[in-house]
Amino acid sequence: TNFPKTITDMMMTQAQDIVRRMQEGLSSQKAMNLSNPVKVPKNFHLNIDEMKEKYKARLTKDTISNIKHDTEALKKVTDLRNKEASSVRAPGDNGYVDHKALAKERKDARRAIQKLTAEEKAADEQLEEKELAWKLEEQKRNAGYYDVYIPTGGTITPQPSLYVLVTFLVQKVKGLVVEMCPCCNKRVLPICPDELKSIYNSSSSSKSDKKTKEMRKMKPYRTYCGCWYHKSCLNTLLTEPPFGIECPNAKCGRRVFHPEWPGDVKQLEREWAAKQARLREIEDAMGFL
Repeated sequence: TNFPKTITDMMMTQAQDIVRRMQEGLSSQKAMNLSNPVKVPKNFHLNIDEMKEKYKARLTKDTISNIKHDTEALKKVTDLRNKEASSVRAPGDNGYVDHKALAKERKDARRAIQKLTAEEKAADEQLEEKELAWKLEEQKRNAGYYDVYIPTGGTITPQPSLYVLVTFLVQKVKGLVVEMCPCCNKRVLPICPDELKSIYNSSSSSKSDKKTKEMRKMKPYRTYCGCWYHKSCLNTLLTEPPFGIECPNAKCGRRVFHPEWPGDVKQLEREWAAKQARLREIEDAMGFL
């Protein structure tokens, strides 16, 4: 392909990720969705229930048992530290301090604390490894890795990916040549490949002349929904009301996201309001003059 390196790398990375995920057992559709190089913004949540589920604490019998064990261990350490700090007095009423016995008891208490600490540290490390394994397993379940799970054998069957890969390359790579911008309904990529390279080179150029600025506006951007936009069209779509709009493409209809623009609707509204306030101030100043 004579696409610029940025587009080629994006397509190749997603193609390799699709194959890898299908080898791990994902269905073709979920492998396509999860391999999307454009991610949903971190501050965006589909709904409050999903957010609660994501940060839900895992409370089991083992968790309760571990809490009880930690409480008992802390109590033992406290008792040993109190013992270490106490003084040992010899029998009788003279109040004589037996320094030898005191030193021995304190030394025994310190050894007991060190031993208990080492045991608890080892137990905590094992628990962390167990918890990490559980989290990875849970992430795979949520992602759909066990859609093709075989309960009897307990293994995951790799899915055939050649047809899916070829289909992806034909639709996304070959189809990109005639891709239309959903906003202006014009071709996203220019007909001349050299012009496309010039557009990408203008993004890294320090020039600020009119021609360079116009070329930067025409730079193609791929959004989370999978559609391609011109930079200027995407900027207008995301930064002007109505905010949180769905993709204008009739075949898509998904929410539009891109990492270079905020995903929080309230933030976009605040920025828009601030921009309008500045424009009003400039108009008032011009009217005064």
